[in-house]
Order: sequence, then structure tokens, then C-alpha cells
Amino acid sequence: MIRQIVALTLTVLMHIVCFAVMTERKYSVKKTVSIYFVFLTVFVCLSMFVSRVLFDIHSFQASSLAFVSTALVAFIIFMVTSTDPAYKKVFLFLSYSSMFCIFFCCAAMISSIWFKDSYSTAAVYAKTMIRTLLYLPTIWAYIVFLRPAMREVPGSNRRIWRSISLVSLLFLIVFFIFCFIYSMKNDFRAWYSLLFAATVLIYFSVLWVIFGMIRYMIRESRMELVEENMKSLQGQLKTAKENERFFKTIRHDFRHHNQNLAAMLQKGETEKALRYIEQYNESLNAARPREYCPNVTVNAILTGFYTKAQNEGITVSVQADTSEETAVSDMDFVAILSNLLENALNGCKECGASGDITVNIRTVSDKTVIVCSNPCKPGLGIENGMLKRRGIGMESMMTAARKYGGDISYSLKNGVLTLCVILKT
Repeated sequence: MIRQIVALTLTVLMHIVCFAVMTERKYSVKKTVSIYFVFLTVFVCLSMFVSRVLFDIHSFQASSLAFVSTALVAFIIFMVTSTDPAYKKVFLFLSYSSMFCIFFCCAAMISSIWFKDSYSTAAVYAKTMIRTLLYLPTIWAYIVFLRPAMREVPGSNRRIWRSISLVSLLFLIVFFIFCFIYSMKNDFRAWYSLLFAATVLIYFSVLWVIFGMIRYMIRESRMELVEENMKSLQGQLKTAKENERFFKTIRHDFRHHNQNLAAMLQKGETEKALRYIEQYNESLNAARPREYCPNVTVNAILTGFYTKAQNEGITVSVQADTSEETAVSDMDFVAILSNLLENALNGCKECGASGDITVNIRTVSDKTVIVCSNPCKPGLGIENGMLKRRGIGMESMMTAARKYGGDISYSLKNGVLTLCVILKT
């Protein structure tokens, strides 16, 4: 019994390490660790109960039920602790489960060379250690090569995620069957091993195609960001043209102002001339473009948003201190701010409110903090700090924020929706 508990504990600890590497953490570190501890306890107890109480440990029923029940528990934990979209999480879990089955079978085949009894203490420990050694380079390869792409790829294209998840599920079923075969047989026939090797080869070939599709989704997502940047640049160009027309008007009218001032001064109407100059300065101050912060891109986005909101009859309060040079790229500022402000404007329209939208962008130590609050329609669903219904704009924001180890959270109070974005720069 002790050897089984030790082997199960090592197995579930490896699961936990892999889950932590693969998932975008939803909860605080303390809460996540607590959930993983519950997972470890349930996993070990459930496996022991199935194999020691319900069935004989060597029986097919025990192996089958233990595999299925613990996989179900692991699936629930994986889905609960990650902020990724549902279909993306399903694909990641199915792919991970297939890798576990592959390593399980490899460990069983290798250990059978040295141990005839696959349930002996030495054999159980050997299989556990072999699986662990196989995991280590795989985790390293995932962190270095695959995780950046998986974190960047959006989860909005449900059709593609459903298709590749279905393919992964079919392979997982096949690998489950191999696991059952290797669990029940001590003498591995040659054709079992050849069939397993061929299946693994086909699976990795399919994975290569799948990751090609993932790269396509990443390129598509980047193109959407480029389109957002183009819209922002068009807004900046429009603002620049309006400013140019404004300054042309000033230059044109300046001669008339000078003529009026000269006439007043010639008549000795000094006080009247001073009042005229004061009124003229006030008109210039009222008409000059707003400047919220030194950063050109952020200022242009905020200016365009302010003008659009004013045209819709919605009041806006904006404060920003973003410096001219910042670690956050212009493209990512566009992806986050443009979508954030557009959603705030649409929220006011949907609930028929005239404002007030408040936007605050602050640089705190090595972080850029963006907080936006706006009235919203009743019944808006928020779960674990995220909107239940997410559009393409939300996916673009999350993709951009992940580049900086960012965090996005929503809160709803008294009909006011508040979004907080923290970027580690």
C-alpha cells in the first residue's frame, strides 16, 4: 500500500507541475496551491479506494475505473484553475493526457525489460521514475518553444478549437486502450510495441499539423491587431488634419485681429485692446487640442475617444501620466486601450446612460495600471473577475496583456462596471 501511495503522490505532483506550466492562473497563488492540495488528496484517495476497496488492484475494472475517475478529477481542476477560453483548455488537457498515456506506456515497456512482475515494489518505483525523467525534457521544451505561442493564440475561433480537440480526443481514446493493455500484460508482444510506436508517430505528425493551424490563428490575431492600429492611425490622421485646418484658420484670422488691435491702440483704447487680447487667448485655450500625457499614441487614442464620446453626448473623465518612452509597444496600447474604451462607450449606449466614463492610466513603479469605469446594462455576467461572454476585442486585450505578464480583472458594483489592467513593464 505504501509503495502505491508514494507512486500516486509522485504522479499527481508531476500533474500539478504540468498544470501550473500550461495554465494561465485564474486565482491567487495561495488559493491555487490550496486547490492543488485538494486535487492531490482526492486523486490519491480515489485511486486507493477503487483499487483496494472496490476491486482487486490487479483487475481490469480497477485499472479502468482508476484511470477514468482520476482523469475526470484532473480535468475539473484544470478547467477551474485556468483563465483560458474553454475550448482552448479542453485541447490543452486532451493533449496533456495523451502525452501522459504515451509516457505511461513507455515506462511500462522499459521496466518490463528488468522486472517480470510489473506490480513489484521495484517495478512500480522504476515506472514512476522513468515517467518523471520523460516529463522533465518535455516540460522544458514546452516552456521554451510552445508556451509563448499557446499564450498568444486567441481562443475565439471555436470551430477550429472544436476540430482539433475532437482529433485529440480520438487519439486519447486509443492511448487509453494501450495503457490498459500494458497494465494487464507483463509480456509485451512485439506487434503491440510496433503498433504503439506507429500510433505515436502518427499522433506527433497530426500535432505538427495542429500547431500549423495554431500558428495560422496567431497570424490572424496579429492581423486583427494591425487593423486596430490602422484604425488608430486613421483617427490620428483625422485629428492632425483637423488641427491643420484649425491653425490655417488662426493664421488667416490673425491679420484681422492685428488690424482691430492696431485701430484700438491708435484711438487710445488701451483697456479695450487688453480685454480683446484676453478674450482672444481664452478662445485659443478652449480650442486647442487636449493633451492628456506625453505619450503620443496614448494621447491620440484618448483624444479620439473623448471626441467620439462627446459626439454621443456621453461625459468622460480622463487622467493619464504615460511617459513618452515606455516598454509597452504602440501596437499593444492600441489593442488594449482601443478595445477597452470602445467597450465602455458601447456599455453606456446599451444601458442608455450619458456617462460618466472615467479612465485613469498611471505608472506605478514598474507597472502600467489602466482603470476604466462605466455604467452597464443589468444582468452582465462576471465570473472569477472575468466577463462570461467574451468578444474578439476581449481576446485581443488578453493576448496583448499576456506579453507583459499582465492581469485583467472586472468588477461590478451598483450598475458600474470597472476594468483594471495591470502591465508589468
